[in-house]
Amino acid sequence: MTRAELARALQALETDPTASEQLRHLVRELQRHQLGLEEHNRQLQETTQALEGARNRYLELYDSAPMAYVSLDERGFILEINLTGAAMLRQERSSLPGRPFSSFVDPADRQRFLAHLRRCAEGETLSTELGLRIGESRIEARLHSAPCPHPWQSQRLCWTAIMDITELRQVQFRLSLSERLAAVGTIAAGIAHEINNPLAFLMSSLDIASQALRPGTSPAAATAPESRASGSALKALANAQNGAERIQDIMKGLASFSLPSATRTSRVDVQQVLELSVKLAQGELRHRARLVRDYVKVPEVVADAGRLCQVFLNLLVNAAASIPEGAADRNEVRLRIRPSEQSVLVQVRDTGEGMSPQVRDRVFDPFFVPTKEGQGPRLGLAISHSLVSELGGTITVESHPGVGSTFSIRLPAAPPVEEPAPAPAAQGPNIVAPRGRILIVDDEHRFGQTLQLLLGRAHEVSYTPSAREALGWLQAGRRYDAILCDLMMAEVTGKQFYDALCLQAPELARRVIFMTGGAYTPASAEFVAKMSNPLLTKPFKTEVLERLLSSLLPTV
Repeated sequence: MTRAELARALQALETDPTASEQLRHLVRELQRHQLGLEEHNRQLQETTQALEGARNRYLELYDSAPMAYVSLDERGFILEINLTGAAMLRQERSSLPGRPFSSFVDPADRQRFLAHLRRCAEGETLSTELGLRIGESRIEARLHSAPCPHPWQSQRLCWTAIMDITELRQVQFRLSLSERLAAVGTIAAGIAHEINNPLAFLMSSLDIASQALRPGTSPAAATAPESRASGSALKALANAQNGAERIQDIMKGLASFSLPSATRTSRVDVQQVLELSVKLAQGELRHRARLVRDYVKVPEVVADAGRLCQVFLNLLVNAAASIPEGAADRNEVRLRIRPSEQSVLVQVRDTGEGMSPQVRDRVFDPFFVPTKEGQGPRLGLAISHSLVSELGGTITVESHPGVGSTFSIRLPAAPPVEEPAPAPAAQGPNIVAPRGRILIVDDEHRFGQTLQLLLGRAHEVSYTPSAREALGWLQAGRRYDAILCDLMMAEVTGKQFYDALCLQAPELARRVIFMTGGAYTPASAEFVAKMSNPLLTKPFKTEVLERLLSSLLPTV
């Protein structure tokens, strides 16, 4: 009964002699109405309490979730964030709404974050990994974002879950390093073979040269014309230099592959890294298959050269393991490099035993080992898959039993760079620095003395094996145009020498060129990562040193 109907009924009762009966009926109707309203009110209260409880449970779950959650607008400004997210960013939650999330993103990764946000705002659900700068520290994070309509505007929101994967990356790094060291053990015999060959003719060539330049040591030398002896010595020395350069290439590749380091990406020549991996795997490949190279010119890629070398080495060692020894003339490992749209394709194809579909489908699974003991794919392929994925690339495999396997890696091509203007033609084969005053500090006496002899032909050179003595010379007033300093010394390290130099003669600190044999302590590795001074890895070529010196020595 409506209010108007009730008013009309009451007015009619005033003049109706039978009002008492109608009034009782009306009261009963009102009572039923009241009971209905009370029931509806009770149900409404229960529903409200249930909704409030659900909301509180949602907020509790949202705030105490082990993962950070944040809502971003199309510009990347924070609209809402849970307590876990505020704790991750080390901020009070009330201070975060309205702030740009990009202010917490590592500057090196901000373009990637903005591209991720733009794609989410366009309606795409996607994930990315980047670094977050929290105060002075950096954490590795994985962002998973999904678009959502804005409740009162036409724009989309970006709902983002953030996972701290710093510890995961550290575990992956240690696992990767363990795999690298295991690979070094696998290829150690091949590396020894590759080094011993050039070392043998290097030593023989030096022996020939020393005999040819030492008159009267043999009847042949005593009777040989001087020009013939000099020619023999020069030829032997050329062979020795070639052997030394081959050893240098092998050791440089081994060092870049095996030394633990944080990921450092740069523009990388894929062919150069692949050839470095071939040198390291040559001992495994030599007696099993012919190596066929099928290369064309491709763009550079942005990668960590050491880790990319690890990927290629894993594939080469696995290819060799799939081929029995003693049939090198009937088997081949073919290396193929091609451009592929906006990427670079690298393929390693072998004619080995191949894989069954069951093995092929699990070949990139961590810790998967085929039932055939001692053969087939190992953990290295799971690591390779992880490393390639970190570079934004893909790795796939095609394989058939008895036919062989083809592993294909696609890596994003680096953006083109402007070609620098051609340098003026050099006047001679070597760059010769102008004459200057040079100080050499190296506790390896023979190397320091040899370097002094080498540079002393064109410069005024002082040498000391003691960094403490060098600091004394500088404190006494000696000045030098350039200082060559070893990084790892027993008495005073290169870092300690540099720190003291910054206090004692800061104008000379920028004139230090560091040298290293490749061994690093954690402190020296951190110092190298932060310093801006040049670093030469021993052994180095004279023209490389002269090029560095030319920028420090006075012009004539």
